[in-house]
Amino acid sequence: MNKLLWFFHVMLTLAFGLFGLQKVFMAMPDLIAQGMWWIEDFSAWQVRAIGALEVLGVLGLNMPYLLKPIPKRVIPLASACLALTMVVAIPMHVMRGDPIPAVVVNSILLLMAATLAVKRYGEFQAKS
Repeated sequence: MNKLLWFFHVMLTLAFGLFGLQKVFMAMPDLIAQGMWWIEDFSAWQVRAIGALEVLGVLGLNMPYLLKPIPKRVIPLASACLALTMVVAIPMHVMRGDPIPAVVVNSILLLMAATLAVKRYGEFQAKS
């Protein structure tokens, strides 16, 4: 199970890191050209804020391993917050009528983030 959790951890880091940084730094027309059609319904600052929250989630997943003063208990919280972003994203994509792959990818990210949050929280509770 630990290998699966690490796989989820790495995949969440890559996905949210990549997509979050794109939302923060890329021009809106470039994001739309890459298939992020949903941003047409949001202002630029909202898209940037979503990207920044995703990047902060990635930092929350990884900083406890890089900086010892940060407790590893931050990891389940960061995972739960990333899952929450997907809880909001999935209905938005469905209501917009976006292509099915967008909903599927968000659903997979939700499952990975929620699983990581629950399992890592359980591990830290068992150690306490």
